[in-house]
Amino acid sequence: MALSGLGLVIYVIFHMLGNLQVFEGPLVFNGYAALLRDMPIPLWAARIGLLSLAALHIVLAIQLTSRNRQARPIAYAVREYRQASFASRTMATSGFVLLLFILFHLLHLTAGVIDPSSVDRPDVEGHRDVYGKVVHAFQNPFIVAFYLAGQLGLGLHLSHAVTSSLQTLGLEYVAFNRLFKAAGPTVALVVVLGNVAIILAIFLGLVRG
Repeated sequence: MALSGLGLVIYVIFHMLGNLQVFEGPLVFNGYAALLRDMPIPLWAARIGLLSLAALHIVLAIQLTSRNRQARPIAYAVREYRQASFASRTMATSGFVLLLFILFHLLHLTAGVIDPSSVDRPDVEGHRDVYGKVVHAFQNPFIVAFYLAGQLGLGLHLSHAVTSSLQTLGLEYVAFNRLFKAAGPTVALVVVLGNVAIILAIFLGLVRG
């Protein structure tokens, strides 16, 4: 569970860094997208690997939740949290929100099912205009609202998941405890701010087609 989660976290970070190239303009962003498409074997291997990793993570999460419930079939009469954070108590909810967001994102910008009007057109270099597709998408307030809600789920999930995974793998030392505890919230904040910056910059007209 911890290893599959950290693998997905690494992908999320690099995905955000790659998308930040939208601030460099259409030529750079479309060139980046074209570079990925020009390597079909590594690209599809990465896609299949990520989907398999995500499926494994979901299955393990369901199994762990089931085991926890079986271990204590009778709920506590009074539940009082002392150390558990809001993010840790809502991991199942944030995970479900995140799953819905990922499915929407794939159908929206990857498959083009949700908004067929934003088809990939060629840019001046002859590459697919992925930049124009992204700009078109985030001019829609409903799309923006859904993506922002997805970022809320992502932030909550990452905030607890990273720290929890490090603890599960035994990375706990007195000298670095504060660092490990801050790892989750820090990664969550950086990733969410990066993604939200892209969404709002386009919606507010700071990045235009």
